[in-house]
Amino acid sequence: MMRSASFKKENRYFGRMKKICMVAYTNYLNDARPRREAETLVRRGDQVDFIALGEKDRPSFEIVQGVNVFRVKQLRYRGGRFLKYGFSYLRFLCASTLKLLRMHLKQHYDVIYIHTMPDLLVLVAMIPKLFGARVILNIHDMMPEMYMSKFGLSEKHPLIRILAMQEQFSIWLADKAICVHHPHRDVLVRRGTPPGKLTVLPNVPDPLVFRSENSSEPNGEEFRIVYHGTIAKRLGLDLAVEAFQKAADACPRARLEIYGDGDAGEELEAQVKAADMGDRIYFSKKMFRVESIAEMIQGASLGLIPNRRDVATDYMLPVKLLEYVHLGIPVIAPRLLAIQYYFSEDQVAYCEPGDVDALANCICRIYADPEKRNQLARNSATFAKEFHWDQLKKELYKVVDDQPERAPVAVA
Repeated sequence: MMRSASFKKENRYFGRMKKICMVAYTNYLNDARPRREAETLVRRGDQVDFIALGEKDRPSFEIVQGVNVFRVKQLRYRGGRFLKYGFSYLRFLCASTLKLLRMHLKQHYDVIYIHTMPDLLVLVAMIPKLFGARVILNIHDMMPEMYMSKFGLSEKHPLIRILAMQEQFSIWLADKAICVHHPHRDVLVRRGTPPGKLTVLPNVPDPLVFRSENSSEPNGEEFRIVYHGTIAKRLGLDLAVEAFQKAADACPRARLEIYGDGDAGEELEAQVKAADMGDRIYFSKKMFRVESIAEMIQGASLGLIPNRRDVATDYMLPVKLLEYVHLGIPVIAPRLLAIQYYFSEDQVAYCEPGDVDALANCICRIYADPEKRNQLARNSATFAKEFHWDQLKKELYKVVDDQPERAPVAVA
């Protein structure tokens, strides 16, 4: 197959084609971050195999945009029980370890690339590492903070201390680690990670999927407020529905669209049903492929980030926020640490997290002010230009292609 001159130039710069195996406790088709990175590496000429969870109505093996996706016989656990989460992680760790070992014996991978959670999933790469494979750990979420939020535990709880130790141990086992933003990096360094081992790679959208040039103008007859992604208590979808109910009379053309599912999906479905606004609130009750989401939110009038404040959400830079910004959709966001680190007051419409009345009032103000919406979209476009995947992917290449320093060989 013929390849372009630009492709050859890029591959000459970064060296020979790499054989890479990625592993993640995830549904590959729905997870934007690992998909973007896997498919980006394939486009530059690398071989990428991906071990993931099983998905209903999907085969155990398929090729997606050039990525060889291998699925284990296990579905994702969604629920609120810690022990079941732990067992589900352990089961996947065992299955993916055996799968990777068989594949490595045939492929002799150059790089094993692990996406968290859990952090200890890095253990699947230890045997290939012994035979010379480099190991990269991409830390999507801060596991100690996530479990503090999810199960109401304090920083001093023995479980949280154990999670912090296993986080650092997992990073120590890897050759390189990737984190999602600068506040995340600062926390990891405070816990003991050497700064030189970390690369910051924000979870920005893939421009080949979220194409800003194809964004359609909002329909003048309908004001679409959109949210997509995980449905969890900490992410405040119940607050969004309540705020929308309060704002509905003042915003007669407004419609709330929620695309996603998660641990709090059943509670949200009951709340939407009780609101008796079926013609104005839509809840999909399921997750979608990344490409489908990009199509669904095109032309939306407003993107909504209703996160509550806690130790986990303070350190979240939601990918949905970055996708809205990339598509020119104005956003309402909570005043949380990571979001405020990157976005100024004139780039997103801020409101206090957890305050339903403030969120309802903010919806009404943005609804009534088209110029404000246009201003937010224009100003936030500067972030999209500065943090664009066409630039950030070079950092990914550096991490994948980095070679450990070797001691000079003594000559007798």
